[in-house]
Amino acid sequence: MYEILKAIATAEEWPFDYGRTDFHNLFEAAEQKNTSHLFLDPVKTRDIDNDNGVTEQKVHSGSFMILYSSDIDVKSYDDRYQNYIKPIVQGDLEKIKETIRCGYDVKFDLWEITEVINIFDYNFDGVIVTYQLTIDE
Repeated sequence: MYEILKAIATAEEWPFDYGRTDFHNLFEAAEQKNTSHLFLDPVKTRDIDNDNGVTEQKVHSGSFMILYSSDIDVKSYDDRYQNYIKPIVQGDLEKIKETIRCGYDVKFDLWEITEVINIFDYNFDGVIVTYQLTIDE
């Protein structure tokens, strides 16, 4: 999953950060307004083997965040939703899902979205995606 999401971030020219959530707050890249930032938490991977011990599928689970650097002075949650969260949900997340579907024989077992505001020292707004994907080998 790391390679998949890193490749998407690279292709889209999004800043990408991998690690535990507490390390994400140490993100030190130059601030980039009006662009998505992808923060991937450590990935859990489980093999599904056939009767001969050959891995036929891998189950990847965990969470990642897609966030925009927001203006801390925005008071209304609705304004934050319209300006930062909605474009992520209707644009970036659909792009990520479509890229995964096109590149892999995949089953989305879980794709849960939680909205967040004022995350980390950069005052990011966006979403946390909790996922579980089963990918055929």
